[in-house]
Amino acid sequence: MSKMKGLQQALKDTSGKASIQKPESVKTAASANGRSPSRKGKEFTGAWLRADFGTGLRLVQIGKRKGANGGKVYFDDLIAEALNDLFRKYDVPTIDHE
Repeated sequence: MSKMKGLQQALKDTSGKASIQKPESVKTAASANGRSPSRKGKEFTGAWLRADFGTGLRLVQIGKRKGANGGKVYFDDLIAEALNDLFRKYDVPTIDHE
């Protein structure tokens, strides 16, 4: 037994709590490849950017939420909107996010 497994077992034995297991509904929600059904037909596109970009994105999200009377504003919607603006600038076809 590895040292880490031994430590985990010792913690489990002394905590007096049963191990936590996910409910069956959560286990079956993911598809065979481990992705949520809501991600079907989608692909992750990301970049490593300075933290200031994330801060700016959150500020836009807050401003847009206020304009939407407190409704939810998702990052993927904001990023899709920004990319479509970039596509328009360079005469590339835009994409319907929904």
